[in-house]
Amino acid sequence: MPSEPTRLAGVRPITAGLVEKCLARPGGQSWGAPLVVALGARGTGKTALLRELAGRCADLPHAQVDFEKEDWAHIEPRELLGHLAFDLSRQWRQFGRIAFPRLWLCMLVVGSPVEIGDRRLALRKLREVLAQNQPLEQNRDAVVDVVRLAGGIAGQSTPGWPEATDLLLRGLSWYDRRRLLGKIKSLPASSGSREDFLIEIARWAQGDEDDRASADATFCDAFLADLRRAYSGVNRARRTLNATVLLDNAHTPGGQAFLRVLAEARRRAGPDADPLAVFATSRGWNPDWNTSWHPPTASGADEPERRRPSAERTGGLSWPRPRRPSEVDDDWAEPVTQQHGRWWPWYLIELGTLSADDTVDLAVAYDIHPTSRLPGFVHRLTDGHPGATTDVLHTIGTTYDRSNPTALRSVLRTELPRLREYLLQDFPASSREDLITASAAQDVEILFHREILSLHLPAGEGVLFKTLSDTLWLCAEPGDLPRYALHPLLRRVLLGELAARGDDHELNWDRVHTLCRDFYDRGGRAVSARYHDLALGNVAEAVAHLRKPFDGELDLRQAQAWLAELDQITAAPNRLDKTAEPYDQVQEHAGQWADELDSTLAWLLVSLWIAGDPLGDPGGTLDSTIESSFHHLAQGRGRGSMLLHERAERYR
Repeated sequence: MPSEPTRLAGVRPITAGLVEKCLARPGGQSWGAPLVVALGARGTGKTALLRELAGRCADLPHAQVDFEKEDWAHIEPRELLGHLAFDLSRQWRQFGRIAFPRLWLCMLVVGSPVEIGDRRLALRKLREVLAQNQPLEQNRDAVVDVVRLAGGIAGQSTPGWPEATDLLLRGLSWYDRRRLLGKIKSLPASSGSREDFLIEIARWAQGDEDDRASADATFCDAFLADLRRAYSGVNRARRTLNATVLLDNAHTPGGQAFLRVLAEARRRAGPDADPLAVFATSRGWNPDWNTSWHPPTASGADEPERRRPSAERTGGLSWPRPRRPSEVDDDWAEPVTQQHGRWWPWYLIELGTLSADDTVDLAVAYDIHPTSRLPGFVHRLTDGHPGATTDVLHTIGTTYDRSNPTALRSVLRTELPRLREYLLQDFPASSREDLITASAAQDVEILFHREILSLHLPAGEGVLFKTLSDTLWLCAEPGDLPRYALHPLLRRVLLGELAARGDDHELNWDRVHTLCRDFYDRGGRAVSARYHDLALGNVAEAVAHLRKPFDGELDLRQAQAWLAELDQITAAPNRLDKTAEPYDQVQEHAGQWADELDSTLAWLLVSLWIAGDPLGDPGGTLDSTIESSFHHLAQGRGRGSMLLHERAERYR
């Protein structure tokens, strides 16, 4: 099964420059680094990125969590804070041990199992729990068990905290009280009935959702206050870099809840920045980002009119989409000179697409020559998907017979079953059949036309569209009008499933493409209709359409429009025999024509169609045929012929 790439390419701006900025403490002060989140679909290198960051932070106070392991997908923020604090409070060679006295006491205050109906019994049990769990910062299991027993608490953030803490301290022995007070900044004067406030906390432990949210806020306030305290005073000189938290798969409910609580706690703190660098990954979009960031799967055509909250900063950009790794260096070129920097509270990065140069860099690690055709073939086959690129390069590096160029065409047949299971696990079985059918069209418009797609989902196309968007498998293509398409690699896998449907299937390859062709013909969209004609092998229909402008001379605008139509039509998928020689395929499907122009168009059309499939002609044997066909078409065609000659040069 494909996995996260073991070797990263194209992310050095993140693993070097950005990390250095977020860990730095200019002038020994906290400046408020944003919550950095790397987004991407499955296999785009998110876990590998965190793995590399963990290596960078190995000697710093750091904690790492994977929300898809250890049943943490729905973990409560207050319980997670306890786990993070335990890891951060280990002994670090240069940085010493970070203490979290406020957080530990908070866990005991709100997590103690008490009988709230009996006031005196409640006080006695709270004191017993506190006494049994010393030293607090070294007794992980006992404290976490107490929190699990709580089930939820409430409170108004920090108000009342000093009273509860003071009361509990009075229940300690003289030695324990002195030890803890040495770690806690002097408590402010309290007022009111401390005992009643403490019992009220126990009552809130059985509160509703709003009460539990208030409890999470209280825990996070204590956690950040402890961190700020740990990096102040005499400790400032030796704690030269921020503590770090690494959160993998933060798209889960537990991950989103924790990021929300942390961001809100930082807002409440105002100018009091904390010494914490947070790097998270997400396989989905978090609604909390909508007010200031543009989802990567959205077209941007419906940009909200409301102004972005002034407290949030996006580098001076208005509602940007997540930044690409290549943009990180420019985004962080300026030194941090203002509170919270230019990006706050979020900095989003979109992973998922390797450039052709990145693929070459990875290929070299598999002993593949950088100037050979192999890196280009792999990049076209995987569309730059990092996980698939790594797996295909591994397959080529270990099993490919380089003396036999046609062996490349077996690579996808080897990888397809594994790719299918890996890429489709985000989609329930009930929606996979609809997804396979929808892959026939160039974009996901087909989802919204019931005369084409027989949806198996009870809630209709909206569910499937939302799933594609939420899991970042949807691509918003640029243009005047919104146009959404499946991720190219996902679509290639789905098309393989569509081609494998038997003749008895109600929506097999021929049936689906015929429905699409007829639909576009009725709507007067001839180019889209010819796209599906070519997918069906109807070369004559496509040739007849493309011949029309050649009845006379072409001007530049006509030639440009014709080339755009040619590109769209020849992008049609195929289910041709991948073991046959490419030139033999052209001869078979282009056929014989009495008219020379029709013959040239047919050979050009079929050659481009086959060459457009990465497995159709991986050796580039059809390039000379395509080049000569363009040159032949351009002869005597007026000014527009210049564009045809230019296109021919691409295949020299």
